[in-house]
Amino acid sequence: MTGFLSVKRLAPLALLVLLAAGAVAAQAQERFKLSADGQEVLDTTSNLLWRRCPEGMQWDGKICKGKPTKYSFAAAKKYTAAVAKDSAKAWHVPTKEELLSIVIKGKKKPMSDLKAFPNTPSAPFWSLRAGFDDNLNAWAINFGNGHVYGNSGEAKFHLRLVRANS
Repeated sequence: MTGFLSVKRLAPLALLVLLAAGAVAAQAQERFKLSADGQEVLDTTSNLLWRRCPEGMQWDGKICKGKPTKYSFAAAKKYTAAVAKDSAKAWHVPTKEELLSIVIKGKKKPMSDLKAFPNTPSAPFWSLRAGFDDNLNAWAINFGNGHVYGNSGEAKFHLRLVRANS
């Protein structure tokens, strides 16, 4: 039978494809390192520390539980300042570039690493708009489709905090 690949010829190709897929998955999993208590995620690519759960949700040792809180942009910034002050850690609302760095393009909803960031809503999250320090100019990055939207800051979206790894 000419023109057809035999099973014997396909087997090595299939094995190669499986090995390549496994290597990519292993690289993605190695990118994110969990803190000892599981509350934070270190992105080894950017050297940023992320809160594992969106604000309003809590890590219970297995998964992020609860209902993620939605904030106006002004409320998100105020909340973040209080968290940073209370914890003595420099948490901040991520910039557009920081938040986009954990969006996994081409992945099914939600577009994030579910081992590192379990139960991430397929919804918009706040990010800072460079050059603006007011409460009306912000970005919203949607973890349902990976799109970035300019926003007036009056809508209510989710929040995931980040800080430099020190």
